[in-house]
Amino acid sequence: MLRRSLVPVLTMLAVAPAALAADPIMPLSEVRAGMHCTGLSVIKGTEISSFDVEILDVIAAETGLSGPRILIRVSGPAVDATGVGPGFSGSPLICDGRNAGAISEGLGEYGNHVVLATPIESMIRDRPPQPAAARRDRALLRAAEPLATPLTVSGLSGPAAALVRRAAIRAHRPLIVAPAGPVAGYAPAELRPGAAVAASISTGDIALGAVGTLTYRDGEDVWAFGHPFEGLGRRALFLQDAYVYAVISNPLGIQDFGAVTYKLASADGYLHGAVTNDQVDAISGKVGPRPPSIPLHVDARNRAGERVTLDSLLADERDLGYGAGISFVGPLGVTQALGRLMRDFGPVTFRMCASFRVHELRRPMGFCNPYFSVDDAVNDLSEAGALVDFFDLASMHVERVSVSVRARPGVKQDVLLRARGPRRARKGSRIRVHLTVQRRRGARHRITVPVRVPRSLRPGRHRLTLRGGGGGFSEADLIDELIAVLEGELGPGGSSSEPRSVRQLARRIHALRQVPGIYARFDKRPPRLVRPSSDVTYEGRVRLGLRVTPRARR
Repeated sequence: MLRRSLVPVLTMLAVAPAALAADPIMPLSEVRAGMHCTGLSVIKGTEISSFDVEILDVIAAETGLSGPRILIRVSGPAVDATGVGPGFSGSPLICDGRNAGAISEGLGEYGNHVVLATPIESMIRDRPPQPAAARRDRALLRAAEPLATPLTVSGLSGPAAALVRRAAIRAHRPLIVAPAGPVAGYAPAELRPGAAVAASISTGDIALGAVGTLTYRDGEDVWAFGHPFEGLGRRALFLQDAYVYAVISNPLGIQDFGAVTYKLASADGYLHGAVTNDQVDAISGKVGPRPPSIPLHVDARNRAGERVTLDSLLADERDLGYGAGISFVGPLGVTQALGRLMRDFGPVTFRMCASFRVHELRRPMGFCNPYFSVDDAVNDLSEAGALVDFFDLASMHVERVSVSVRARPGVKQDVLLRARGPRRARKGSRIRVHLTVQRRRGARHRITVPVRVPRSLRPGRHRLTLRGGGGGFSEADLIDELIAVLEGELGPGGSSSEPRSVRQLARRIHALRQVPGIYARFDKRPPRLVRPSSDVTYEGRVRLGLRVTPRARR
């Protein structure tokens, strides 16, 4: 796996904070129509550019706005060709040497040159708290609004990127799939007004976050965006710089994302600290200490000895009620690693083992299963990740999540055609059933499976059904999980069956999935595995009648 020379994932250190003094601010009461100011934002790379800003008017607070807004028109070489859009949020307005506010909302104007700005007084009214755990607030979760800025995901391609795009479309949320970063790397950017910043759920090889602009800094305290990320209040996200590839121009300015100017930027920048607050007029955080995090390691290998590894850090917001992203970043990592390993998206057979190391148990929680489809595997991993993300009935410290995959190209598929067996059998006895199966694009052959006749069956005529199992799949569960992320509706199910202790959680995860193979079922009784398989997936079903007789008396 290629790595950027300047950003080794698991050795990222918080960039040393600079002792920047706070800029003077301009109260909204002094902002007047006709004033000429300067806007600051990154147009390419990490260098801050300036552009002209004309104050058109000051708008009073009204329904639909969180407070008063400043109506502005932007111009100058940096923005004439494109206007402004997502990614410019937070770009500071410097009027007479003072910070008056930040670009925050578009109006759908053709050319994207007339926009709204949030007054600086509204943004910095509250100091960002220190990165620390806080109590869970379920009412706040239910009241969460959709994202106010597009999510940017870096490090994905192929099926992994397609999954995220499909979830974004269904969630009606803007999403940008961006390159991971420049191949030559870049130097850490100083976090000062106008710098590109990201509030990230995950960082490293799979990076997911919102990219905007830093508005104001006072020592270690920073404010950005001019609007909420998700509006959830207390947060524990990564505060990173960002690299801007280009401003993608679309003069229509339609609010439906995809027809609007936006910054194409990598969300996987250098780690500077933590985003600790997410409110209606800004996000804010601290330069220095990073938030609690969980390392995620994905290791995929094939029989030729080739290997792909992906390493990410997940922002651990479990104490706040928002999980740690295991349930969606983990599956995306597996999908991405397999695609890169196999170098195509064709059929693949593999064994996946997921391991969750927690401080409270001597051995990691987890499961290992053979799989014949990527989607089937990532759905299981998503379910296990959700159980860990939202377990809250006992103290649990997650130290590391690891996923290993051993893969080979192609899938052997046998279809059950016919079954032949004895016409009668005693209760509790074991019978042998002979199956005729057809290999897809191959020959027919026969296999024999042992079937135990349940002792609890009543004497008489019964139907025995044999079917292939454990190889069917659906993307629905994973896409639903991603939609929850995009809509800001992450939260526990709260069902009566949820695990009550860490050991119960470990047992639930261990027993996640049925083993692939052939299953036998009498009438409507639960099916039982009669032929496990790690290299062939069985499909179809066959039936035969069986007369059950009483057990012989001794």
